[in-house]
Amino acid sequence: MELESIKVGMRPMPEDGYPIIGCHDQIEGLYLAVMHSAITLAPVVSRLAANEIIDNVLADELESCRLSRFS
Repeated sequence: MELESIKVGMRPMPEDGYPIIGCHDQIEGLYLAVMHSAITLAPVVSRLAANEIIDNVLADELESCRLSRFS
């Protein structure tokens, strides 16, 4: 086997190091899920995010992850 190529990408990293998850307060319909440890958080975040999007009910577990913490 021979290596064909290598690609390096930037990982999203919010300035405080914690995930940003939830609706954007100024762009209707935009839901963000930005985090560094996406592999480990993906199953839980996807379930909670789906519930927020489909049921339009905010998950208490994601409160500390809201984009509004930067305001």
